[in-house]
Amino acid sequence: MKRRERLDKERTLSDIKQISSDLAAKTDLIKKLNASIIVNKKKFAYTKEDYLYLNNKRNQILDTINNYKELIQELTKKKKDCFNQINTITREMSDATQKNSQDELNLDLPHKKSYSKAEAIKSLQRQAKEHQYEINRLNVKINESQVNLDQINPSFQTMQTDYNSLLNTITNDEARLYKLKSELKNKLNENEDWKEVDVSAYSTIKSKQEIENEIDDISNQINLLSHKTNYLDLEQPENLSDIIKELTEINETLSKTSKSFSISYENDEIIDSIENFRKVEILCGDLEDLINMFLRQINLEMKFQIVISEDFNNFSIITSFLRSNKENIQFKDLTTPEKIYFVMVFYISIRVILQIKNIIFSNLFIPSEYNKRGSVYRTITKILPIFEQEESLKTFNLIFIISNLEMKKKIQNIKIIKIDEKIE
Repeated sequence: MKRRERLDKERTLSDIKQISSDLAAKTDLIKKLNASIIVNKKKFAYTKEDYLYLNNKRNQILDTINNYKELIQELTKKKKDCFNQINTITREMSDATQKNSQDELNLDLPHKKSYSKAEAIKSLQRQAKEHQYEINRLNVKINESQVNLDQINPSFQTMQTDYNSLLNTITNDEARLYKLKSELKNKLNENEDWKEVDVSAYSTIKSKQEIENEIDDISNQINLLSHKTNYLDLEQPENLSDIIKELTEINETLSKTSKSFSISYENDEIIDSIENFRKVEILCGDLEDLINMFLRQINLEMKFQIVISEDFNNFSIITSFLRSNKENIQFKDLTTPEKIYFVMVFYISIRVILQIKNIIFSNLFIPSEYNKRGSVYRTITKILPIFEQEESLKTFNLIFIISNLEMKKKIQNIKIIKIDEKIE
């Protein structure tokens, strides 16, 4: 019922949209902005991860360079102190009137009383030379770090530009969206009949025909329920008193009789059906685990869902996917390389489950729109190491028959046999 009420309100807004061109323009723009924000936020999530990685790496290099520079400053000061002390000793040696007393020298030397002035100068020169050697070594380190920084900077600047651009776009779109919603709400408030419409809930308004179809579907479901039970209060569906009363009576009846019940059946087909269904569940589970072993290479996870129709006559298996950022998607939402990868590993996984030791796969099995050279060879490159590493897969042989797709980059651990068709 709540869904029906929501659709009724949405239909009202759809009517309003048709009446006013200004409202129609605003609601259409709101819809486009919402779609743009969703797409850009997905892009931003991927860009942000790469940007933060490069930014962190770049900051580490900058910190290293700054640390080296601080050490060079300290060593330069120590070297300068050595020369200052050498100058002091030299002046004293040239001053014939000054006492030649080693105790008067302010030298940072061990056992300085046992040093002559000439020895003290040599020791200070040696210290200054060692400091200069360390300064030179640190300058080499700075140059190496600067080379690494120069290599990262172009990618970082591009990533930073994309990051800031997406962030600004999302921020601006959200600001425009908020402004449009406010304007639309104010416009609706100008008409007494429209004041109760919550525009924020219907920023992506469907067409009136779509809404009508949904309402008809809900009405049919309600009618079906009303024919199936006498206990449903259509005026107050939350009122379950009649159902609770009936269940209480059933419970009392069961309590007065035997505590254990058995349901007998004579049709062995029921047992066979249950056993076969369990086998299908186990098979789907094994196939799902194997496919996900391959899909983890491209940060995807797949799930099979077994669906049985209400009349128990139709049985189907639905696939859904989960990206590493916890985004739930369907097959149609995958990128073309992801679709190609899944189609190939799905086929190969079925052959593995069937224990076919020599698995033959050809790109001719793939629909033409997915028969892309780069994606096919990338898939082969990614799945081969799995067959080499996993003990359960080492007994299988993979044979790829590739037609009209040139291999531009050699794939490791694969034997290539080229077959040329001769036309006579």
